[in-house]
Amino acid sequence: MKSITLITIGAALFLTVACDRVTEESIEANALVYSLNLSPDEMNIWETLTPTQRERAAVFVQNGGTLIASLGDK
Repeated sequence: MKSITLITIGAALFLTVACDRVTEESIEANALVYSLNLSPDEMNIWETLTPTQRERAAVFVQNGGTLIASLGDK
């Protein structure tokens, strides 16, 4: 009976830590996206980009360019 309790407590702690990490990363990512003021069409494109493409797109948009221009010849 004690082993089941310990396993349950361990799983609960693991899930709590995992949820905190996802939430923190999500907040940072969402803050960047919202600061870019992307159109609905650009948001659809954003969702398909790799992390590297997103970094490049963010720099382009912050410097006055467009998300589409950041992709070049995709």
